[in-house]
Order: sequence, then C-alpha cells, then structure tokens
Amino acid sequence: MSRKAIVGMIRAVALAAALFLAGGAIPVLGGLALMFAPAPIIIYAVGRSRPNLRAILSVLLTTVLVGFAAGPYGGAAYFASFGIGTAIICYMLERRYSFELIIAVTAGVMFAAVAATAVLTMGGPDALVAAIRTQLAQAMKHGQELYKYVGIDGSIPADTQASVIALTMRLTPAFTLVLAALAVLVNLRLFWRWAGQQRLAYSLFADLSRWSAPEWLVWLLLAAGFGIFIPLNAASDIALNAFICTAAIYFCQGLAIIRFYFQTLGVPAIVRILIYFLLAHVVVAALVCIAGVFDMWIDFRRLKPPSQEAGNFGDFF
Repeated sequence: MSRKAIVGMIRAVALAAALFLAGGAIPVLGGLALMFAPAPIIIYAVGRSRPNLRAILSVLLTTVLVGFAAGPYGGAAYFASFGIGTAIICYMLERRYSFELIIAVTAGVMFAAVAATAVLTMGGPDALVAAIRTQLAQAMKHGQELYKYVGIDGSIPADTQASVIALTMRLTPAFTLVLAALAVLVNLRLFWRWAGQQRLAYSLFADLSRWSAPEWLVWLLLAAGFGIFIPLNAASDIALNAFICTAAIYFCQGLAIIRFYFQTLGVPAIVRILIYFLLAHVVVAALVCIAGVFDMWIDFRRLKPPSQEAGNFGDFF
C-alpha cells in the first residue's frame, strides 16, 4: 500500500471515529453526525485499488480507535453497527448491487449484529428489555422536567406513561431497522454525490423521482396489517413491526411522487421546504404513505406504458 493510501486511511479512520463518538458527546447534532460515520471509509475505499482490503483495515482501525476513546463497549458498539455496515456497503458497491438491495442487506445485518451484541452485553434478553424500559422512563422524566423548566405543565399520568413506554418497546425493532436503513441511504447518497459518479462503473441512483417499490411488496403490507390482529402477542408484535417497516418504504415512494411533481411543475425551493416540513405531521406522513401504496394502481406519475385493457384505476383518468 502506497504512502498516499496510508495517509488517506489514517484520515478516513480518524474522521469516522470522530463522527461516531460525536453521537455520544454532542446532544442532537451529535446524533446527526453519527449517521455519517461510514461515509469517510466508503469514500476512501470504493473505486480504488484493493477496495475490500482498504475497507476492512479501516473498519478494524476505527474499532480500535473508538475502543481507546470510549472503552471496549464503545468499540464493540461501533463494530456491530457502522463497522460491519461500512464493510458490507463497500463490498456490495464493488459488486455493482442496486442501492435498494444494499440498503436492505446492510440494514438487516446491522440490526441483527446490534441486537446480538446488546443481548450479550446486557447478559440476556430480559436484562436488555429492562434496560431499554429504564432508559425510556428516564427520557420521559427528563422531558417533563424540561417542560416544567420553561413554564409548561408537561406532567403525564402514570398509566399514560406506562402505555407510551409499552408501545415504544413494541416498536423499537421497527424504529431501529428504519434508522439503520436511513443511515445506509444517506451515506450512499453522500458517496454518490462526492465521488461515486466518477468511481463506479454503473449508475447507483437513477432519477429518484421515478422510483417505485416492487409490486409484490403490497402483499407483505397486507399480510402484516392483518397479522397485527393475531391474538398471540409475539406474532402480533412481529406483524406490527413488519407493517411499519413496509409502510416506511411506501412513504419513500410517496416522497418520490411529490418530488416528481415538484420537478414537473417547477415548484420554488421555499415552497418545497415548507411542504417537506409539513411531512413531520403524522397525518400528512400517513397520507404520503397511502399515496405510495395506491400508486401501484393509479400510477400518479404515468410511468407505466398505456394499457389497452382496463387493468387498473389509471385507465379511467
């Protein structure tokens, strides 16, 4: 490995470790920086000579560096999450996989690795569940104290707190998986904008305003939706988490529809920002998700070739 490559590795390792450590050191903004921890190594390794070796060595060195700074548990946390994820992303990019498959595989492996590491670290599933419940209770307590500090009565009845904590516990797997997928997506987009178009021999991202989820996914959404009503708690929880993860994919398709019409109508940037800001509202986000689901039949963007038969709702418009 050349001197330039070694210097580049040191730079990538230091930046990746700093971004990961920022997640635990800086409130709010640190969490945003944490999401980009894989990017320095991806940009350093992919499209260069011996990319997989570069990625693996960089991940191992970053794990050691994080371990020195945050202790062995911190190093294990990095390796089980962004370390493994970074290596998988680099490998799959070199193999010319689609961004959808990279996101699905990487997020799934990261989720499994983090869950296994957490169970081993805490000493078992029961201890892990208890620790998460304690953290959620403390977070709600701190939130109420903050509201009280600014003069707002933020007190919540004990039974309501228990219900919120129980629901959050049920949804934790889905939230974790969605966040992992989001982290992979933003790092892929950053790499593509920074260097991917020059280094990759294929187009990783086409026009995202025309992106659509595979049609078979709607059956998973329907099955998960009906599965929520299964009288067995374990099966119902699995179905609920599967429903949320699938709905998140259709939410992305709804965003693609919105982006398509932004481009078609030439909507000003300030209006786009305001509309995207409205998506933070649960009701609006649900409507966007529903639009993504029904796009399979209505074809809002007219992406499908004209049908000679009345095979979907789009033929009537």
